[in-house]
Amino acid sequence: MKRIPQLFLFLAILFSAFPLSPVQAQDTSPWSEVFDENGNLRSDVIDLGVTTETPSWMSVDLPFGQSLQLDANYHRFQTADGNVVLAPSASTLFFMAMNPQESGLADSAGMMSNGYGSMITFLGLVAGDSLDWNRLQSERPQYKDPSQFWNAVLSGQENAWTWFSGWGFITKLLSMSFDDVAMRSAYLMYLNGARNCALIPGGCSGIVIPGDPEDPPPPVCPGPQVTIQQPTLTIKKLAPANPLVVGQDPEKRGVDVQAMVTIPPVIFVWHEPIYEEEEFCRAANAGETPNCKTSNSSLVNDGVEDSELVFKECLRHVEYLPDAVASLQATATLDGASKAWITGQLGQTHYGASVHKESFALVPGFTTWSGSCSGGTCTAVANALKVPFADPGNFNLKLRLTTTGTQFRGVTITQPRNLSADGDLQVYVTLPALVP
Repeated sequence: MKRIPQLFLFLAILFSAFPLSPVQAQDTSPWSEVFDENGNLRSDVIDLGVTTETPSWMSVDLPFGQSLQLDANYHRFQTADGNVVLAPSASTLFFMAMNPQESGLADSAGMMSNGYGSMITFLGLVAGDSLDWNRLQSERPQYKDPSQFWNAVLSGQENAWTWFSGWGFITKLLSMSFDDVAMRSAYLMYLNGARNCALIPGGCSGIVIPGDPEDPPPPVCPGPQVTIQQPTLTIKKLAPANPLVVGQDPEKRGVDVQAMVTIPPVIFVWHEPIYEEEEFCRAANAGETPNCKTSNSSLVNDGVEDSELVFKECLRHVEYLPDAVASLQATATLDGASKAWITGQLGQTHYGASVHKESFALVPGFTTWSGSCSGGTCTAVANALKVPFADPGNFNLKLRLTTTGTQFRGVTITQPRNLSADGDLQVYVTLPALVP
């Protein structure tokens, strides 16, 4: 664990040494739809927010028949042309690189980041010490140095899991999975990702589905605009301030945990063409009796009166569409360091110390959630009261939910979103002093 701060310091230096290169606004580059000439996100890029999923390729088999399942986490953006850009978290990027085919990394059209070579350095830093290099070089003598091996992993030619001899990097991955939100350094481009959202990482969560490419563009008025605002999700302890394990609490009170969600409306702007009927004189057809002159130069009636709709203006409409909570789950899980302390250090001084109940399903389980929408803003809340934590240590709180997506006049505007938030709470234990 002492190496974790050093790891993040090294990664921060590594990533800062390879800044994003500003993309010039050139029609030949799809990145010009994402970044302006100064390297900043363009104003017409739709921020789709953070999407979380639990893919099979982020599962790791541990010794003694145990396994570790981590969440994949992407911050996603959609360009005006329907391309989708992913900024995976550091631990997600690690597993994508280890599983390029299954994760969809190999399907991306390109990456803007600190570079392909830096991904190799990143993989080697996280997991290099845990590989059996002697066996690898014995069975794969073509790899003269580790970078050649990681290059083969990234291209899908090698399965790195075959060569692991230790699991020390698991601690790093566990820490990164909670702390790497600000360490997104790679942007992956998926061309036409909005239309093919089912095939890209994260699926269709939040994607704005464009219309049929064969449909003609609006002849007069601008097309619709969609703005997805960032929701607020929290999961935290309410009371008491310093909860004791329920076995030492004379009131057997337990702990109150609250999950709260606020989802701002999806802003949908559309323009209605306004037409007015105007009369005019058109050329008379065979059999029609002329009753008007088609031009000032006409000496006699040579046309018939008719009318047509003439465009006058575009009427702008702004709709605030609710994206309600469809399902919500919350859990509390004792972290690995706390379990190790209970069975190790505490077990050495207090006979029989063991983990009693390491995880709780808070919602559903201890309570249900309720939600509503008003003025386009949707909220949800769940209060899990008097949860009887029997083990001391730090519990990781997880909130996961799915939204309904938005519709307008029966037409889907945005797809359902998968949203998540994490928190933690500390449960204390009073240890009697040992008297010699």
